[in-house]
Amino acid sequence: ATAPIVHQDEHIATLVSSTVGSDDLIPWSVWLSTWMGMERRVRELEMLTETDELTTAGNRRAFERIAEETLENARRERRIVTLMVFDIDNFKKYNDEYGHEAGDEVLRETVELLRVTIRRGDHVFRIGGDEFVVIFSDQEGPRGERSTPPESVEQIAHRFQSQVCDLRFPQIGLNAPGTLSISAGLSTFPWDGHDGPSLLRHADQLALESKRSGKNAITFGPGARSRCDSADPPADDSGA
Repeated sequence: ATAPIVHQDEHIATLVSSTVGSDDLIPWSVWLSTWMGMERRVRELEMLTETDELTTAGNRRAFERIAEETLENARRERRIVTLMVFDIDNFKKYNDEYGHEAGDEVLRETVELLRVTIRRGDHVFRIGGDEFVVIFSDQEGPRGERSTPPESVEQIAHRFQSQVCDLRFPQIGLNAPGTLSISAGLSTFPWDGHDGPSLLRHADQLALESKRSGKNAITFGPGARSRCDSADPPADDSGA
């Protein structure tokens, strides 16, 4: 005997019994529908509390939780984790000259581009007006003899930086104030910080250095740089 479990006209499960008839199952299916519907709604609300409404990226609350979980796993498994903090150069011009709707579209498109650039296990968060954080925590999977080397965080960051410059916004028109660019800083656990707040502060300071150096730049912390191509080490601790 079976009875459907339905919530808001959506069939979400089926109650099955080999000892009770369908008529007796129906009250139980109704009861389960109520509780399963409530559980689903709670999950939706929890997701909303950790989601930036405009871009659907994670918000600061989500960043704090996921950073803590990711770093705890990294300590246990002896893995590295890299944070990238960046903002959009001269973003205020878009809001001032073309209105907040145009500025909102710039933010949404930037996040969408970032999502297709980072790896499946990485995370993106919006923690300020045009300030974002990426947690690079994707673990390298098993590789075969013919598989290509895994892409480094440095390669991903520079590819994103390059692709941002190619974004176009028809609603802004041909007189837009130049192409988009970002200024970013990268810090890596455990060398550049021991927890989420310290890594965030370090990466934020490095992003500020990128701004001061002329914008459209990426500055790496000592730990982040040490994880890049060791065959050609730089002369100092930062690079654009």
